[in-house]
Amino acid sequence: MAAIFDPGPAKKTNQSAEDSDYAASITSSLDGLRNALEQTTLLSAGTAATHPSEVLRIKSIHQISDYLIPRLSNLNAPLLAVVGGSTGSGKSTLVNSLLQDQISISSAVRPTTRVPVLAHNPADTAWFDDQRILPDLRRVQAEGAERASTTAGKGKVLLTPNSRVPAGIALLDAPDIDSISEDNRALSAQLLNAADLWIFVTTANRYADALPWELLTEAGVRDITVFVVLNRVPPGADAEIAPDLRRLLAEHQLDPSRLHVIPEVVLDANGFIPAEFVQDLRLWIESLASDAQERQRIAAQTLDGALKRTTADVGELLAELRDQHQQLEDLTQDVEHRFGLALKRATDALNDGALLRGEILTRWQDFVGTGDLLRGIEGAVGRVRDRIGSFFSGKPPAERRVEQAIETGLHTIFVSEITSACKDTELVWKNTPTGQALLENLPAAGPAADLEERAATCIREWQNDVLSMIRQEGSGKRKSARIAAIGVNSVAVILMVVVFASTAGLTGIELGIAGGSAVVGQKLLEAIFGEDAVRRMAAKARTMLHNRAKELISNSSSKYLDTIETNEQPEIISQLTTFVRSQGQKGQHS
Repeated sequence: MAAIFDPGPAKKTNQSAEDSDYAASITSSLDGLRNALEQTTLLSAGTAATHPSEVLRIKSIHQISDYLIPRLSNLNAPLLAVVGGSTGSGKSTLVNSLLQDQISISSAVRPTTRVPVLAHNPADTAWFDDQRILPDLRRVQAEGAERASTTAGKGKVLLTPNSRVPAGIALLDAPDIDSISEDNRALSAQLLNAADLWIFVTTANRYADALPWELLTEAGVRDITVFVVLNRVPPGADAEIAPDLRRLLAEHQLDPSRLHVIPEVVLDANGFIPAEFVQDLRLWIESLASDAQERQRIAAQTLDGALKRTTADVGELLAELRDQHQQLEDLTQDVEHRFGLALKRATDALNDGALLRGEILTRWQDFVGTGDLLRGIEGAVGRVRDRIGSFFSGKPPAERRVEQAIETGLHTIFVSEITSACKDTELVWKNTPTGQALLENLPAAGPAADLEERAATCIREWQNDVLSMIRQEGSGKRKSARIAAIGVNSVAVILMVVVFASTAGLTGIELGIAGGSAVVGQKLLEAIFGEDAVRRMAAKARTMLHNRAKELISNSSSKYLDTIETNEQPEIISQLTTFVRSQGQKGQHS
């Protein structure tokens, strides 16, 4: 990707109309990207703010808010130079010494710098007093004794106007990059990412530490101007340490000529480094502040590097989101398959004759009777109907016991299959990182607490469906009379048994008893409604039961599918994809 603005020496200090239009376009794109990132959920990160993916997401948001958008709004705004470094490296002492004023509190107590201190020329107050940069940090000002109390708390930046700071540049004393405070470490990284240039302070003892070089490597990748201060160098060590540090800087794409060495010296009465040891650094800062063209070049270079880095970071987040989306799709398919299997198993149990075993078969036999009734099936159908009618006269409601047995059998099948499907689904989720995160968002593990009640309601509603169908089919006078002779509930029970009287799952004596008994009921129904009507009614009743079961099982799977859907982010993936592609295309055509 080519530079957004030409950082070359011939660049004019005023942005061209073309640059302004381009900046406005990029700003709009970045604003949308920031909103998308703020709404992004990375399931792998969970609630851990220190997870690498979450750190990258927050970093990208801050990079956009703290630096990219503010700098795009005006390339000529004063430069922000962040003074960063390790614990005890002497950052605050260096800032105070450069300005010959107690701007920052320096102390042996760690961490010293709890609130970042931003020193700027009074003429530049307007640039830093509003929320143009570091918008989530509240501006505070304090003098004298108030300054110490102001360094407590977080979410603030201490503004310190000082005429010794040359106009056109500001110095920000940041917390330690390796502070014992996690908040301070995060804030230090945020401030460094918001800088136009770094003044990075290290010591002879710690210049090769891993953490500083992680940050300096990032600075090299982003093409940030870095002025390194090697502080407290023991006598005679300069000849060995300085060349090694310059070599490391060059290897990390940083300018080795921007190295300033300060020997181990005694501080003066004010706690400042003697002026002669910071003079070269002070002159460099003053020279940069007085050269508007060079300031703009540095700003453009850092801006371009920050945009490239942000694009790469967003690309990394996008890859993770796409992988997360695929995992969610896989889990969705698994839920649909497993609960679809539950429906199939339930349907198979309804159709294979197994439901007529056990209690239902016994109650059905009580209902229709045996012996004479079965032998009399060859006689007039009216005689059979009379026998069944007389069976009810003055006797307990046997048809209700059959109905209850059917309810119990169906209830057992539905609850068992749904419970198994829930357990299997959650087991799959426990074995995937994304699934584990989803489990934490489930309303409750396992089937719904009211599953048994819902299953019972489902069965009762189907039974009502059957009753309604019988009343509708038997609306004629003759049919109504025949139904009344037996009872509509009895007719409904007979139809239910006919629905389940498939012989596919029955053998031996079960086949003879259940199959023969079902013939009794079917012949009776045919006498009332006609053969074609009974066949149609049985098929319709079976379909209605299937639909009720499907609805019950679908409702049971919805909590899993809803949890997945809540975490799907297709629009955010689309926004991130558009941004990354647009920046890649601009780079190709530049």
